[in-house]
Amino acid sequence: MKDKNRIDQVERFFQHNPIEDPLYLKKYVKEHPDHKMAWYLLGREYAAQGKEGKAAYCFAQSGEIYEAFERQKITIEGPLPTSPASALHKGTTEGAVKSKSSSKGKWMPLMVILLLLAVPAAMDLAAKEDMGAIPHETAGAGPVAANAPASTTPKQEGHSGLKLYFSNGDWGKKLQQVMSSSGSGAGESVIMEAPRSADGKWNEWNRSVKPLISVESGGGGLAALKYYQSQTCSCQAADSSALVPVIDNWMHEREQAIVLQSAIQAYQKKTGTLPEKPEQLTKPYPDNLLPGLSPEMQEAFPQAVSKVNESAKVGKAQDPVQTAEKNEQPALKDQATPSSSQPKASAAPLLEPLRIVIDTDKHRLALVSGDFIIRSYPVGLGGEKTPQGEFVISEKVRNPNGKSNGEFGSRGMTLSDTLYAIHGTNKPSSIGKDESHGCVRMQQADIEELYNMVTHETKVTIGKGVLPPSSNSDASNSGGSPGLGAGGGKPDQSFGLPLQTNDSNPSKKYKWLD
Repeated sequence: MKDKNRIDQVERFFQHNPIEDPLYLKKYVKEHPDHKMAWYLLGREYAAQGKEGKAAYCFAQSGEIYEAFERQKITIEGPLPTSPASALHKGTTEGAVKSKSSSKGKWMPLMVILLLLAVPAAMDLAAKEDMGAIPHETAGAGPVAANAPASTTPKQEGHSGLKLYFSNGDWGKKLQQVMSSSGSGAGESVIMEAPRSADGKWNEWNRSVKPLISVESGGGGLAALKYYQSQTCSCQAADSSALVPVIDNWMHEREQAIVLQSAIQAYQKKTGTLPEKPEQLTKPYPDNLLPGLSPEMQEAFPQAVSKVNESAKVGKAQDPVQTAEKNEQPALKDQATPSSSQPKASAAPLLEPLRIVIDTDKHRLALVSGDFIIRSYPVGLGGEKTPQGEFVISEKVRNPNGKSNGEFGSRGMTLSDTLYAIHGTNKPSSIGKDESHGCVRMQQADIEELYNMVTHETKVTIGKGVLPPSSNSDASNSGGSPGLGAGGGKPDQSFGLPLQTNDSNPSKKYKWLD
């Protein structure tokens, strides 16, 4: 049964990852899936073609062969031969093996193994010997050796032993990273990804972040792959329901981090200095950047300020809570989940300050960080009366004109000290239409969530065709909010903050161009 499972896994790999050259290696590893030198040579071929994900898979199968050749600084220069026989005939002049330390005996170890590769009897014996070390394969999973190229990206591990890795279209690199670290002990690593927008320009965080692959290590240099998306393996996907709440909690943590970062940077821009206390971000109107801070954000505040300060010194915006692939993420623990069960993720997304993008053609407002769409809301506009261009939020007010159900709803945010604003409305039927006098109307739940997430100095871009086509769930999401699993415009868990300041302004009569 083990042999059959092993062969099935190899078949799935090649169904999804066809390779035309060299045909000999492809055929050989199919016939001898446990011959590690064949896997190593095939991995080198994939690496030469720039197919890092496929190369990582092959290197993982090669186990100690990879360790022997790569860790000892031995490199293969030039294209690999299409068969071991041709390598033996050509000697060392083509496809030569070169050591970085000494020229004597550079090619002998590889040539000896290539000779074994050319002898099926020796190959079959090696395969039988290795088979005993491979665990039984389960549905949707495949065993691999937990040895692969090392990565400079540090892994970040929660107390539960579960590690999360976010892939921004580079899941092959992440798999390589996971495989290089999974041999250090037992545990599970999950590679996640957000769907790309229809135009290919955006990561639609607002729709879902889903697991792609997990690597579960049991120690001893062996691990099991589990596939959560059928297109990744051309197989039946494993059940990911247990990971949904874990990823949801992690996403909420990342959203708190980017809101905190944006508030600190807004304070610095307005005052010229960094805040010294969390309370400086929640001052009363008119200096109300945020209505309040969660306990997790307050805990992370000192380190967040330090990171923003470091970023300012080098003139490069970075994540104050977790710089990508370099620094350890401070604990922003979800209130509903004990800290002991909170995993961390490497190379976290949402690194750039929050900004707002409004598409007048699609009647959509998106909250974005870099190329990540965090939220997408339907809005009401004023057609040609709505100005296009670049603005900033210059004022935030709760219950404008002293009402929560007036013409401006329960929240309002002025654009660049003009008579234009993003606000609520007491005419919800106007959402998705051009019935305003130029302002941006939002439903009450939507404007209240947006108000919690953005600060003064948030950039606002208004234009035509600046957002991707809406998904079906987005287009229908004018009332409720489908959850992450449903692929909605925003998650079930609305972003909320405690009210810790007085951000109303009853002394002013607002006359926005509703």
